Amino acid sequence: MAVRITRTSERMHTVIQIDGQLRVEDVEELDREYSCVEGPLVLELADLQSADSAGVEALLEVAANGAKLQGVSPYIELLLKKKF
Repeated sequence: MAVRITRTSERMHTVIQIDGQLRVEDVEELDREYSCVEGPLVLELADLQSADSAGVEALLEVAANGAKLQGVSPYIELLLKKKF
C-alpha cells in the first residue's frame, strides 16, 4: 500500500487521515489537502505505517503550523523526534 490521504470536516475542526506509507511523491497531495483547510486541523496518523524523510518533514511542517497530531504510533513518534 502506498498512501491514502482523506480530508473530512467535522463540527469544530478538519481531519486529514493518512493511511499507509507517506513518501516524497505523496507530499504534494498532503500539501494540497492541507492548503484547503480553514480553522483547526487534526492529522489522524493511527494507520500511518511509515514515512520517508520528506514525509516526516511534511508532517513536522503541518504540526508546526498548528495541526494536532493524533493516533501517533511509537514508530512514527520516533521518526518525528529524530528530526528535532
